[in-house]
Amino acid sequence: MFDASSSQKKDEQYYPTKQEMIETRDSRRRLQTPEYQAQVQKTESNLQLVNMILMSFSAEQNACVEQRLSLGRHQHRTEEALRTIIYEMKQK
Repeated sequence: MFDASSSQKKDEQYYPTKQEMIETRDSRRRLQTPEYQAQVQKTESNLQLVNMILMSFSAEQNACVEQRLSLGRHQHRTEEALRTIIYEMKQK
């Protein structure tokens, strides 16, 4: 059989939690004013701008690293060519 007293005890036990959830929901709804939404949208666009700037810096840094690696390889090939020329000149 169904015990009404145990059901009532459970309701009383969870009532504060339920009230807290309702208050949290209501406070979120109060914050969702047009001014607040405009502020959120402006902040999000600023964050997107900052993210784009950071990605640009990252791309520039990667390009510099690639350029350094390319210059290093070119320098290595140049040094090898000079060593070969010097070796051949000594052989003559």
